[in-house]
Amino acid sequence: MTRRPGTGSAVHVEDRRVAGAWVGGIASAIAYGLTPTVAALAYTEGVSPSVLVTLRGLLGGALILAFAAATGRLRRLPLRASLGLTFLCGPIFGLQILAYFAAVQSTGAQIALVLVHVYPVFVLLLVMLTRGQRAGLPVLMVCALMMGGIGLVSGSGSSSITAVGAGMAVLSAAGYAVYLVLGEPWVRQVGAIAATGLVTAGSTLAVGIVALATHQDFALSSGGWRTVILQAVFLIPIGVGGAFYAVRHLGSVSMSLLGLLEPIVGVVVAAIVLSERLGGLQWAGVTTILLACSLLPWATRWRRARGSTDTSERSVTVSN
Repeated sequence: MTRRPGTGSAVHVEDRRVAGAWVGGIASAIAYGLTPTVAALAYTEGVSPSVLVTLRGLLGGALILAFAAATGRLRRLPLRASLGLTFLCGPIFGLQILAYFAAVQSTGAQIALVLVHVYPVFVLLLVMLTRGQRAGLPVLMVCALMMGGIGLVSGSGSSSITAVGAGMAVLSAAGYAVYLVLGEPWVRQVGAIAATGLVTAGSTLAVGIVALATHQDFALSSGGWRTVILQAVFLIPIGVGGAFYAVRHLGSVSMSLLGLLEPIVGVVVAAIVLSERLGGLQWAGVTTILLACSLLPWATRWRRARGSTDTSERSVTVSN
């Protein structure tokens, strides 16, 4: 059997990109998982949520856009994709962060964490409704396993649920799902780095308007500036950039499932930095989610292989 020249090389390059996408998605989940603890440290310094999001966005967005411009990634960007990422995905991303912070303040961090991380369910629903795609039984099973693990991790605390807090958390989850699904085709056109800069600019503009309209105080202590710089220089580029790279090569469904690593990171870091203790059920949840994440590549590979088989069978049927 012969193989066309260059085919093996192209497959190898694609495999490396997919592997890099998994690494980027995991790195993004870790960065997002660190964010609540860093935000909690900022709150102790008197920084409000809207001011924190605005200032970190200004610094982080400027750095990302400067790097994108210096490396030529802002040349000849598709106008429609650029506008969509900046003025649609950006504000959605920014406002869902504020909704999440409101949920934390209203109903407690643990309950809010559980409810916000139901967003993969919204992603699956949106993909099925808008694109007619089926997630496949293995992906659905992995999703169910992850959701069970999240329930164990975050449901064993003492937080009390409120209707307002629950509503804001679900709103944040839905907003993040819409942001992922809307942004997926535009990221493929623009690229992960440019898309990160554009979304950061749009979210900063939207949240900055909220901060100014509510007369928030932008005077920060030295400790407050340290938390802002930490988020701007590290957490935003890794979190948003890694997520977009994963979405570009894996799709929004796989990235949304990888994002369920965030509560694991958040719980462990909070235990170390904020002296919070993990219970037996929480450690069981950690184990469950890590097991589910290890099954993700297999589940999505099975779906792609099944789709290729179905396509081949349809081609044979048509040719006959």
